[in-house]
Amino acid sequence: MQLSTTIADIAGEAQRVVSAATDQGTVVRISGGVAFQLRVRGRVELPRAPAKDIDLVVPGGTERRVSKLVTGLGYDAEKAFNARHGETRLMFWDPARDRKLEIFVGTFLMCHQLPIARRLRLERETVPLAELLLTKLQIVELNEKDVADMHMLLASHEVGSADGEVINTELIAQLCAVDWGLHHTVTRTLSRLHTDPPSYRLDPGLRKVVDGRIDRIEQAIDRYPKTVAWRLRSKVGERVPWYVQPEEFE
Repeated sequence: MQLSTTIADIAGEAQRVVSAATDQGTVVRISGGVAFQLRVRGRVELPRAPAKDIDLVVPGGTERRVSKLVTGLGYDAEKAFNARHGETRLMFWDPARDRKLEIFVGTFLMCHQLPIARRLRLERETVPLAELLLTKLQIVELNEKDVADMHMLLASHEVGSADGEVINTELIAQLCAVDWGLHHTVTRTLSRLHTDPPSYRLDPGLRKVVDGRIDRIEQAIDRYPKTVAWRLRSKVGERVPWYVQPEEFE
C-alpha cells in the first residue's frame, strides 16, 4: 500500500518514490545531490550544504504514468511548467515540506544534453555513476556544492571501464567524443577539480587519489576517437556558444 504523505528525510523520500514506482513496474532513478549523498554515504564526508530538492530520471514516453504516480504520493504538479516541458522535464512540489521534485524524462538537458535514461536499469535506485558524475561535469558555472559532490564521488569510487561501483570512463569518453561542446565543458571542469574550493582542503592522501582518478578520466577522453562533426566544431571553438543556459524554476 502506498503512503499518501511524504517523509522528512530527503534521501528516504527519494527512495520511497523509487520503491513505489518499482512496485508498479515503472523505472524511476535518483539523480542530483540526493544520489551523490546515497552513493558516498559512510565513505567520504566534505563540507556541503544538504540537498534541498529531489531529482529523478525516467525513460522517455513515461511522463504521464510517472506524473500520476508522483501526485498520488502527495506532490502537486507545476502545471504551467509541465505543459511546456512535459516531454523532457517535469516539476512537482511537496506542499507539506516546501520541497521541489524534478523529473528528467528520457534525456538530461541543462548546460548540455545527456542521454541519461539509456542505462537506467543498470542500478536499482540511482542513475549509474558515470552519468551521475556527468550531470556535474557538464555544469559551466560550478558552485562549491557541485565541486564537493564530484570530489566525494571520485574519492570514494574507482574509475575504469566497468559500471556498478566503478565510474565508467569509457562511457564518459564516448559521449565527449561526439559532442565538442560537452567535451570542452567536461575537460574544463575536470581541470578545476584538481584545485580545492575555499571552504575545504582535501588531505594529501585523498588529494592524490582524486587527482589520479581525474587523470585517468582525462586520458580516456583524450584517447577516444573523435567524430568528424566533433573535429569540425572544434575548429570554431568558443567563438560560438558551446552550451545553453539552463532554465531554472523558482
